[in-house]
Amino acid sequence: MKFDLKKDGLETALLPWQAEMMRLIWGAGGEVDSRTAHTRLRGSATQVSRASAINFLKKMAEEGFLEHREVTSKGGRKRLYRPSRVAPDEEGFRRALAGRIVERVRTELLGDAVEEPT
Repeated sequence: MKFDLKKDGLETALLPWQAEMMRLIWGAGGEVDSRTAHTRLRGSATQVSRASAINFLKKMAEEGFLEHREVTSKGGRKRLYRPSRVAPDEEGFRRALAGRIVERVRTELLGDAVEEPT
C-alpha cells in the first residue's frame, strides 16, 4: 500500500479496484473466494488480472485486514476470505490503517514508539 494525499477516502491507500474489492468483501455478508471477488470486479469499469486480485487478497490477509480459511474444492484448495475483527467494515479498516500510519510515522520519522493505551 502507498499513501497518496492527492486521493480521497480509501483511495488514499488503495487503488480504485482494491477499494472496490474490499467493499465487495465487506458487503458480502459471508466468505468470498478470489474467483468470485474477481468476477464481480470484472463487471465494473476497472480491469485487473485474477493474479493481481489473488495477490491483493493474500496481502490484506497477511496485514490482518482480512481473515481466510482454506477449503478443498474440485480444482484443489482455495481460500475463502472474510472481514477480520480488526477491519470488519470500511470504518474499521480506516481506523486500523490510520493507527498503523501514525505508528509508522512516529517510529520512522520521530524515533518515538507509540505506547498502546491501557
